[in-house]
Amino acid sequence: MIKLITLFIMVISSANSLTAKPEPDPVRFSNAIAIFEKEDAGRKPIADLTLFTGSSSIRMWKSLPTDFPDHKVLNRGFGGSHISDVLHYFDIVVARHKPKTVVLYCGENDLWSGKPPQQVFADFIEFARRVHALDPKTKIHYLAAKPSPKRMSKWKIYQSCNHLIADHSAKDKRLNFVDVSKVMLGKDGQPLPDIWLKDKLHMNGKGYARWTKLLSPLLLPKIE
Repeated sequence: MIKLITLFIMVISSANSLTAKPEPDPVRFSNAIAIFEKEDAGRKPIADLTLFTGSSSIRMWKSLPTDFPDHKVLNRGFGGSHISDVLHYFDIVVARHKPKTVVLYCGENDLWSGKPPQQVFADFIEFARRVHALDPKTKIHYLAAKPSPKRMSKWKIYQSCNHLIADHSAKDKRLNFVDVSKVMLGKDGQPLPDIWLKDKLHMNGKGYARWTKLLSPLLLPKIE
């Protein structure tokens, strides 16, 4: 515990030293969160749940139930979100569901907006801390910031953040860094051309099929 607190203080100090950017106003997602609250009203937590949360790459993953038929899954992604937004609404999108496993895709929008990698890393550390405050055994799979054609200009910055999270995750068996670029880049190091929607930012079915194949072996077996 002391080591974790020390690490968090070091990360926060590092982020502050690089002039951390102000967090966007989470109220912009009030409508989306209200829908979640309405769906969850009166519903008990789902046992052995695998919770997917984060930004639009999660929100648009409509095939989750069929992609992971052996798992009880719930999508709580809201498009355009930063990790700070997930933290703001943590009780609604994560805590109330008491998940056995969490899959997080978030941080790309943060970096694209100009936040330094250390600030995003600090937010991830806080997210993991809150999840493990609920249940120290919960497994967190962090999906790396993806290499899309539209945002390749910041790929090196994305990779800096990915490396920070990967290195930290390697030291904690409850954390797993999933390098999605392995199934999204061609031999030339450029994004595969046929896995994107017209906006060249979000994935089509082929893209999600690649993520599914990468993630499926990593999820805990369903417990009956």
